[in-house]
Amino acid sequence: MITKLTSSELAKIGERQRASYLVPQAGYTLGIAAADGAALAGLLPAGFLDEVTRVRDEVDKARQDKTIMAVEAKQATGSQQTLLRQVKVWRRQAATRAQRALLAGASVPAALAQMGRSQAVPAVLEETSIALALLTEHAAALDAVGPATQPLIDAGNGLYQSLDQADSTQEQARARDLPVAVAAFYAKKGEFYIGLKIINEAGHELYANDAQAAARYNLSILYRRHSAAEPAPAPTASTPTASASRA
Repeated sequence: MITKLTSSELAKIGERQRASYLVPQAGYTLGIAAADGAALAGLLPAGFLDEVTRVRDEVDKARQDKTIMAVEAKQATGSQQTLLRQVKVWRRQAATRAQRALLAGASVPAALAQMGRSQAVPAVLEETSIALALLTEHAAALDAVGPATQPLIDAGNGLYQSLDQADSTQEQARARDLPVAVAAFYAKKGEFYIGLKIINEAGHELYANDAQAAARYNLSILYRRHSAAEPAPAPTASTPTASASRA
């Protein structure tokens, strides 16, 4: 068993993930885990890697179903898609405002000047929430070297609330109308995603004293939307921490 989360909870997670990205991500993640062998496996429940591999194969097989493929290919439409684009434009405005402030010598966090790469609505909402909090916290510093920040904050708050409401409404409609087979597929994708996350966290523990080695355990293929189908880099083994090696 990968997780004790319910099917409903897993379906909500899996709905946000594309099988066509999850499968190649698993190829990379499981490859790294295999290269690290017993040291990594020892930090996971017995048979965990085999279970994730089994779920990977189930997801890969299920996504060949025409009905499921049609749902997988369907993107957010209507007002939600429009709002998503508007929120991304706002994030770009906030980031460029922060970049100018940094160039002017203002004391603002560099993270505010970075534009997130997320595509899924929940992740975009999370990034926007963080940006709004940083803008509010550092408004005085931004105001000292540029135009008033409050109008930008107000615009961001409005877009955030609208997108959040649109996403909630669409999610409720999807849950109500979702075919049983597709709901089960979403739950399986959610389980798959959680399994990959757990492997990554185990890898971070294994290489707690080696940031470069720990960084190999990531979901960059899954999150790199436009290049997720590219071949994964060949995993290379590193020396784990002494404590992890004894696990």
